[in-house]
Amino acid sequence: MEIKRIIKDILIENDGIIIKDLKQRDFDIQGLLRKKINKIFTFTGFRRVGKTYLLFLIKESIKNELCIYFNFEDERIPESTNVLTQLLYSVEEIYHKKPGFLFLDEVHIIPGWGKFLRRISDRGFKVFVTGSSSKLGLKEIPTELRGRTLNYTILPLSFMEYLSFKGVEFNHIGSQKEVELNQLFEQYLVYGGFPELFDSSILERKEVIHEYFRTLVQRDLIERFNLKQEALLRATIKLILNSLMISISKLTNTLKSMGFHCSKNTISNYITYMEKSFFLFQTLFYSRNVKDQLQYPRKVYFIDNGFLKFLSINTDKSRLLENLVAIELKRRGNEFYYWRNTKGEEIDFLVFKNNRVNQLIQVSFDISLPDTREREIRSLKKGMKHFSLKKGIILTTGPEELIEEEDFKIHVIPVIKWLLNYKE
Repeated sequence: MEIKRIIKDILIENDGIIIKDLKQRDFDIQGLLRKKINKIFTFTGFRRVGKTYLLFLIKESIKNELCIYFNFEDERIPESTNVLTQLLYSVEEIYHKKPGFLFLDEVHIIPGWGKFLRRISDRGFKVFVTGSSSKLGLKEIPTELRGRTLNYTILPLSFMEYLSFKGVEFNHIGSQKEVELNQLFEQYLVYGGFPELFDSSILERKEVIHEYFRTLVQRDLIERFNLKQEALLRATIKLILNSLMISISKLTNTLKSMGFHCSKNTISNYITYMEKSFFLFQTLFYSRNVKDQLQYPRKVYFIDNGFLKFLSINTDKSRLLENLVAIELKRRGNEFYYWRNTKGEEIDFLVFKNNRVNQLIQVSFDISLPDTREREIRSLKKGMKHFSLKKGIILTTGPEELIEEEDFKIHVIPVIKWLLNYKE
């Protein structure tokens, strides 16, 4: 049978894959392998953030058991349920034994994948699945897999991981490596944290980021969601890339003024599709009134600063820094919003914990100018009064200091220190 032959060829090829000098990610692999629960482990995230790389790290940690890796995005594989049916038969014919672990890349593109995963999990296979689609996440997981998966969202490299990939060790911020640390942070801030680009030239970074973007548009948006208006989609993305804050109405009106025929519903769907492909995420205005939350403009952040650097127009470092902080807050599992009062004074991030506002964070690249400093402190104090908090944080690239005014304490923290897991 043709499908089985193709599957066997791919299995044999995959068996010979050796990734030299695997670099560790900040992920507790041993803790994961020690879990006794009968769950399917799913790893979701944008393309090329390191999901497959993580599978190989896990695979390398497993001794004395047969581990099978299979990528369903291989162009030789038809999108047919028969591929799933033939996979295990092919494995047993090649290896003459049942595998202990199955590592499956992008299995969700094959029809019937949910029932297949449930069936093999029920048969005792330990299954690890990756995908660049939210279909594997909690909200879209097929009914037959509800309660049977444990999901991890994988993001580009954190700054700590970036330093590790660069081979840089640090003990404390005030070390003699401070100059080197600042230079590496500058690179990380501007060019982002995609794992395969950590040591690339600027030209290589630009070429690869554009290739990521082309793949996103064609495969993750147009093909997956059967979109017909590519020009409208690209124009929408371009507008969003150049706007920190968006509203569906304004976006739609702008696109209409550019000659496109579109509705608010279409543009809203486009943004939802981008979120489902992990390209961006939105932050809502904080209000106890749900109507206000939905009516206010949303802030939009992108999954990696490289997209802002190479796809937007004249992105300044203030936007890059705020985007970086948003990614890190997301990485740490925080729920967060933004807030603005009637005078337009704004707090960049309201962080929630135990169902209440726990922390206020302002982000400012440089507060050395008196006007900037006064503005950031004033907005933070207004927010602290509004939410009955006595402490606030300003993340910046300048020196650390403690500002005490009117019984309020504002801790100005160098963003590098915060990224390296600063604890107040």
